[in-house]
Amino acid sequence: MKKLVIVCICCIIAIIGLNACSRNSGGSTFSIQFIDVGQGDAALIECDGKYMLIDAGDKQGGEKVYQVLEENGIQKLDILVMSHLHQDHIGGLVKTLTYASSIGIALSNDDDGTSEVFRNVEKQLLINNSKITVPKVGDTYSLGSAKVEVVDNSSSQENDSLVLLVTYGETRFLFTGDIEYEAQKRIAEKYNDDFKIDLIKMPHHGSWQNMDLYRFIRALKPDYAVISCGKGNIYGHPHRETLDLLDQAKVKVYRTDEDGDIIVKSNGKTLSFTKSK
Repeated sequence: MKKLVIVCICCIIAIIGLNACSRNSGGSTFSIQFIDVGQGDAALIECDGKYMLIDAGDKQGGEKVYQVLEENGIQKLDILVMSHLHQDHIGGLVKTLTYASSIGIALSNDDDGTSEVFRNVEKQLLINNSKITVPKVGDTYSLGSAKVEVVDNSSSQENDSLVLLVTYGETRFLFTGDIEYEAQKRIAEKYNDDFKIDLIKMPHHGSWQNMDLYRFIRALKPDYAVISCGKGNIYGHPHRETLDLLDQAKVKVYRTDEDGDIIVKSNGKTLSFTKSK
């Protein structure tokens, strides 16, 4: 009788183990495609068949984002994020939303823009039976088995943005919009020495304001950084001081102006990268 009980217990443990392996090896997926939209931002995140789009570049960039969605047959965005209401982040959304016409929730740091670009995006969202939600710091959302957390959200300064921390397994990704020194300081103070991210989408296309960026990077300790910027842009992005800082911090840098589309995959523990250039 004891032998039979032991055999049954072993069988149960084996079945549980097989199910767990199946879930880990074939069930869950996570990837980020940093889309080369020139001097702007756009990132498409997939987790377990769910999709989140963060920004869509300017009007011209929207053509590229539309193409990416069409090629992958993505007509539903479970989460749409407008980091802030500048033209180089939301200008491409009108075109994008003519293909991705189903929106689960649309998030932004502001819902009261006055520009023509914003009004056109708002109209397209209404056509798609959606509207903008302004989340609070600490709000969380699920994207498949990944968690999306609002780390910072303000619209009091020119480049304030919705900042999101995406966690998948043991890997963390920070999306920073165009935040400058005040928001960077808030975020640096938020985390202690035990906190670490794997990848950061660098603020404001790799621009440099002052040494607060040093404190920001030191607090987050990223292994990788992605800079979204246009080749030969008139702003000189990314600035040499930013690149020097990342080099000194031993952060591996990928740039859309040099690497094209950058695809990052995570298995929950480690990252792998592919580039289109």
